[in-house]
Amino acid sequence: MIAADSCLIWDIACGTLIKGGLVTVMAFVLFVGSVLLLLAAVFGRRMGYLVAAVGFFGWMMILSSLWTFGFYSQGPETPVNLGPRGAEPAWLVESAGIDPEPVYEAYASYPEGSNWRVPGDNDNDAGSEQSVTTATQGYLAEQTNEELGLGKHEPGAVQTTDFTVEDVRFATDGDVSLAATTAYFTDGGPALRVYLRHDSGSVNKYSWMFLIGSTVLFAAHLPLLDQAERKRKAILTGGTAPPWYGPA
Repeated sequence: MIAADSCLIWDIACGTLIKGGLVTVMAFVLFVGSVLLLLAAVFGRRMGYLVAAVGFFGWMMILSSLWTFGFYSQGPETPVNLGPRGAEPAWLVESAGIDPEPVYEAYASYPEGSNWRVPGDNDNDAGSEQSVTTATQGYLAEQTNEELGLGKHEPGAVQTTDFTVEDVRFATDGDVSLAATTAYFTDGGPALRVYLRHDSGSVNKYSWMFLIGSTVLFAAHLPLLDQAERKRKAILTGGTAPPWYGPA
């Protein structure tokens, strides 16, 4: 029998993902679809769609602009990137092992090299040290479970807390922030060196995608709406109406 939490997509339980997807689809159908239906009944199918599309994409432009730039929407201290978030800044493991490959030249001089500093010399080191520790434990647990053929939620799987991390050091290689540490399995095992690199992430990726996409679609629909409105005005002021084929 498969455990209830064994079905995961992007580390989200399948049941939760399906329910969330259905709620989103139904909300779109009900709220957007009902407005589109009313507009189509008044203006006809084509113009009703264009009015709804221009209104929707214009609203999305405003909303995604607030996501991307803040625009003091929550006061003078409004942060940016308020919408859907992409990858957060994080420490990524470059290599790990008893004698791992030094991807960056600075790694070869760890831990005693002059370019490596001990946490505490910088105000941000406390949080960075914890982030490095968490990233190292997560990587080693994942690699160990993969070798054992176990999922992280299966009985007997190795947990992140089963690894001890020591001697965290920080360095820079040009504009790249580096970290290195020594780790070992708490119940016994060889000392492993783990080399990490800080990735700035892509937090604003989705905000920009929504902003650019809604701007392009708004610009594409606006001339069509103007054209449809001109045709409708011509009909209302004495032009010839198109053939009637029944309700819109």
